[in-house]
Amino acid sequence: MPRPVLILALLAWLACPARAVFLKSQMERIDHEPLFDSEYFLDLLSFSYPASWEEDWKASTGPAYRINGASLDCCDLLLQQELKFRKSLSEGLSFRFRLVQQEDKDRQDLHHWLELDQRLGMGFSAQAFGEPAFRKEDADIGFGLAWQGGGLRAGARRNFVDFNFNERGSTNQRYSLKPQTDELSLEFAPGEHRLEASLELDHPLRREVPAENRVFSFRRTTLSLGWRQAPAGGWARSLRYGYEFQKKGDLFNPDPSIASLESRRQVHRLLASAEGSLGPRDRLEAGGLFLSRAARADNAHDSSAGFFHRRWELEPYARWRRKARDWLETELAGFLALGENRQRSASGGPSLYEGVVEAKLGAGLEFLFGASGRIGLYGNFDLDRPDKTWDGGSVRALFLF
Repeated sequence: MPRPVLILALLAWLACPARAVFLKSQMERIDHEPLFDSEYFLDLLSFSYPASWEEDWKASTGPAYRINGASLDCCDLLLQQELKFRKSLSEGLSFRFRLVQQEDKDRQDLHHWLELDQRLGMGFSAQAFGEPAFRKEDADIGFGLAWQGGGLRAGARRNFVDFNFNERGSTNQRYSLKPQTDELSLEFAPGEHRLEASLELDHPLRREVPAENRVFSFRRTTLSLGWRQAPAGGWARSLRYGYEFQKKGDLFNPDPSIASLESRRQVHRLLASAEGSLGPRDRLEAGGLFLSRAARADNAHDSSAGFFHRRWELEPYARWRRKARDWLETELAGFLALGENRQRSASGGPSLYEGVVEAKLGAGLEFLFGASGRIGLYGNFDLDRPDKTWDGGSVRALFLF
């Protein structure tokens, strides 16, 4: 195998582009960092899908649906939903549909993607995809090209987001710099290894809101890399890395209330895990997550009003899953977070420093419906706060049709 191809293949994790393209919900808040309390990121890990669920989802070739709903606090719910299916229409032509919903304290995204894929020969295929909307100004359309051969697949896409916004807008808002998203993906599966990578570029956009004397700006870059080894009958090991750069802002002119704000952040996320059998009825998943966030928020008209945020966490965890009955599986899990969270004022005012020490116990029951469906009920319990033991519940479901 040529060395450049091998080097690229070693960059690996997300086979499918993230498709987290710009939505107007991004305009509702500029700086999200103050929303993330000391438990937030450990909550996201403790409520995440188990590794075995992720593998079942990735391996499914037919229609599949999954949902994850979890209580983050009194008023907010983590909500993740996905539905996917594929239908062959004729020789070499296929249709795909995918619904993706991601709602948390950082994002409120809902997408329903339609795609046509046409084989061209010599390993190449072309795609036309999009997302229709009631208001034509919110519709997306895109095109892509992929190549597959010898266990390697590479793809590139361009998405023209809100492509006819200026021509068919329902308000006097308009883009002075139109949104576009590029997606690059790479997959390679030599033997028991799986290597995958994706890069998503949301190009800079500017959206003018004359009624508010406002100009909104946004750009984002996300990178996902990873490796997984799943030997037959052995323990599956995986390593995943994610990077995000995001910059967005509001500029008001005139700005009598000094409401202009710009934020930028860089996030690194590294997850290592192993999952395997402890016996005929027991399985163990164990690993650790390292998270690093650097962010800042600035006011264009008041240089002393800015804030700098830095946060890191190390989160080891373990899940023990036992098949108690043919129709019932239990889960007992432990999660720990150690780190620090800092906030500094640009004016030299009071700064915030807090250590992050969180410990949680998770327990749940999963009801099995053959090999194609399961519904789980789970609860989290705070181990570091005796005065507040209950820490929220969640429901997960997975159906492979």
